[in-house]
Amino acid sequence: MNNVEVFPAVYRSTGVTRFEGNPFIEALPPLEQRKSDFLTQLSHYPPRPTSKLRRANEVVRSMELAAINDVIFPFPEYQKAGLSLATIARDAYVARHPLTAIDRQRRHAIATAGTDGLPMPSNWKSSAKGFFMMAVSGQGKTTFAAASLLRYKQVIRHSSYRGQELKCHQVVYVFLRVPHDATLKSLCIQFFNEIDRLLETDYSRKARSLRNIAPMVELMNKVATTVSLGFVVIDEVQNLRSAQTKGAELVLNLFSEIIERLGISLVALATPAVQSVLEGNVRNTRKLTSFGSIVIPPMARDDPQWEEFCDTYWDYSYVKNKAKLTKETLDAWHAASAGNTAFAALAFALSQRNEIGGREIIDTTAFERTAATDMAFLGPAITALRSNNPDKLQLFDDLIFSPRYRALRKLLGAVEPSMPSPNANDEFDDVASPPPIPAPRPVRARARAPKGGPPPVDLPMEDPLAR
Repeated sequence: MNNVEVFPAVYRSTGVTRFEGNPFIEALPPLEQRKSDFLTQLSHYPPRPTSKLRRANEVVRSMELAAINDVIFPFPEYQKAGLSLATIARDAYVARHPLTAIDRQRRHAIATAGTDGLPMPSNWKSSAKGFFMMAVSGQGKTTFAAASLLRYKQVIRHSSYRGQELKCHQVVYVFLRVPHDATLKSLCIQFFNEIDRLLETDYSRKARSLRNIAPMVELMNKVATTVSLGFVVIDEVQNLRSAQTKGAELVLNLFSEIIERLGISLVALATPAVQSVLEGNVRNTRKLTSFGSIVIPPMARDDPQWEEFCDTYWDYSYVKNKAKLTKETLDAWHAASAGNTAFAALAFALSQRNEIGGREIIDTTAFERTAATDMAFLGPAITALRSNNPDKLQLFDDLIFSPRYRALRKLLGAVEPSMPSPNANDEFDDVASPPPIPAPRPVRARARAPKGGPPPVDLPMEDPLAR
């Protein structure tokens, strides 16, 4: 049994005209009232150390340093990104109203791959959008996505809506990462594994039995439609630069198909290294940014945001002598991190680790010592950040994912996001899409209910018209 909770649908009117009467949209969480709500809801501040805690023994305080990794500072860019995600998550369902005839025909066409002569409805048009967020590693892309997704119940169970039968499950989102080998097969398998985890289905086994790219992508299309997927968040898109031959183009084509043909919105997260992948691929780039894009740069030393950021973190001082945050200290802190969020938090935590049991104060000397010792190997990355040179920033990407950097963060209690395991199998034998193949027999997948809960409800069949 998995630990994924399936929530019964609770419908709420959104007040938005084009969303009215759509059960998939009205089952989503209430809309925020103000744009600023996206900042307050995403921010997170664990309990700050008290003067009593700062007098605790050295080991206790060294352990408490891990709380620094739980701080989520609300960058202004999060407001725009949060509103964009909330919009495209709902827009995706506008053209996929589950109780309309046109959506039933669309689902049928995808389920049967047009083998029975019933094509996609000519007057159906996707309402899904793409949103692109770019920032250097450690600048808060994944943090934003993870905090935003906490607002959504990932799996919702529908029974009826306004007196009409609607027995289905709705998977609101899935979170994927472009694997380091950047193969389409690895990405597809990751998708099936995630659906299986959420619904206790067995799609990944069927997918692994396929040898060619076309049937696996077609199966992915069918499964995404079957579970009424709302949007996909895809992280580490810059890994596509590692793809062989036309591998990157194939993955980008899949992203466009997710938006255009399946009507599922897509949020892409990447570092500046992705630019070499997107150059010359105008069509796919346009789809990925159809609802806009945003860039989160490192904080400049003279940026007021830098001082606000440091003020927030300064409250998490565990040394006995909490000094005043001076201009000189801010300068040294910036020199040790180049204004990068992850580096700044790391430098602050490492400086405290060094000073607890020693001088018991954080100042210019503390940051300079950390930069010259614990973070010395990150010097090239700091230089790259300051340069804004794309070629040097690629070196920065390599450094921030290095085993030594990860070990340093682990030492301070930071939890690194799990990455998909490299796929041992070779990529598909062919990369050209063959003619459509006959669709497999419709499959009913069950989501098992926890003990004492309601009986399991059948997921929608791949072909809803076959009911």
